[in-house]
Amino acid sequence: MNCANCEASLRSDFGYCPTCGAKVVRTRLTLKNVWEDMSFQLFNLDNTFLKTFRHMFSQPQNVINSYITGIRKRYMNPISYFAIGVTLSGIMFYILRKVYEVSLTENSFSDTNTQVAANMDFVFDYQGILSYLIIPLYALFTWLLFMDKKQLNYTEHLVANAYIFGQISMLQLIISLPIFGLFDIRYDVFNWFFLIASVIYQFYVFKKLFNLGISGTILRGLAYLTMTFILMIGIGILFAIIGLMTGKLNLEDFAPK
Repeated sequence: MNCANCEASLRSDFGYCPTCGAKVVRTRLTLKNVWEDMSFQLFNLDNTFLKTFRHMFSQPQNVINSYITGIRKRYMNPISYFAIGVTLSGIMFYILRKVYEVSLTENSFSDTNTQVAANMDFVFDYQGILSYLIIPLYALFTWLLFMDKKQLNYTEHLVANAYIFGQISMLQLIISLPIFGLFDIRYDVFNWFFLIASVIYQFYVFKKLFNLGISGTILRGLAYLTMTFILMIGIGILFAIIGLMTGKLNLEDFAPK
């Protein structure tokens, strides 16, 4: 018999292909074996996803360094982990907007520009694309901030940030859904607190990676916050331009009311 995935020759008693590692499936597809496979992948406490999630709290340096040094089976790869985080983030924004009916832009602007705030809600339709575009910039920021350490190159910083922001996106879903479901709070207030908490977590990870002291970590974290704030202003301007070009916004919306 041959492997259905790579067509390598297999012995009849093989459970897995020795060439590509794929499981040998001998039975027809049924709801039962689909459920068993899904349950194993999602809910088994020893699978790579949950192990990655747990260890990104307790030993993030091991998760990141394992991938960088070529150990690829122990933890989920950073691209898949980040993609799961972005997908869950999209689900979170959908629930906040459509189910909880939370305004994600109200009060983010001055009271004289409430119409701008309402119309800028379209930004969250593109949050998934924005996440993929912005991660290289975050990697550039951390690469510049830790360039003196000469430990990770830019690509390796990209790997580290993919793991970090995958984790942050999942945490945002876990924290925000019960908070907005139970309490009437402004999203912009929550978002600023979460941003600061995210940077603290991010530099906790880099402290572990580079074995930094507290003072060095804080100084780099403050510099990163400044870079991030400037980036957010730039993104706001970019989306305002896109809104004007697509008709989502009008110049009259920016006039004082």
